[in-house]
Amino acid sequence: MKPIIKKIFTAFFIFGIFLTSPTFGAGAPDQIEYQGNTITKNGQGTRIIFFMKVYEGSLYLETRSSNAEEIVSMDAPMAIRIDVTSSMVTADSIRKALSEGLEKSTGNNTDPISKEIIQLSSSFDSDVSSGDHYQFIYLPEIGVHVLKNSELVELIKGMEFKKAFFGIFLSDNPIQKNLKKAMLGG
Repeated sequence: MKPIIKKIFTAFFIFGIFLTSPTFGAGAPDQIEYQGNTITKNGQGTRIIFFMKVYEGSLYLETRSSNAEEIVSMDAPMAIRIDVTSSMVTADSIRKALSEGLEKSTGNNTDPISKEIIQLSSSFDSDVSSGDHYQFIYLPEIGVHVLKNSELVELIKGMEFKKAFFGIFLSDNPIQKNLKKAMLGG
């Protein structure tokens, strides 16, 4: 891929200038079972750039909810799953997009979770391919488990990090409003 195309894609990915449409049933399973917890898909949306699907994002909860603020603050098992659908997605573009999302989610106050952000960034050291999926599974008193293709890559502890991470998609200033709406079942 030409360097200019990669730069354009990265810029769009970072700033969240994508079209989103809700999708149900495509990509992600209806339930995730992890360490004795079963969580159910609450909603799913597809990001599209230049008429290409980039990834599908799904939110999983114990009980369906459309209250984003409550979900972000809730200390209960939940997950966000990202299914990569484009070969244009790279580990670097994911790192940059999540970093930007954490800044937005925290109102540019990432200092309290700077160690956790470094851990998250290190979770994306391997190549990313279309068909890969990432799960960010939060379990109370344990933390956010980062899995790539169902294999544990990292465990990031702390409720403040959990709130900031889920806020990337669900805060008042989400990475993309249409994706937030779709994840909330709208």
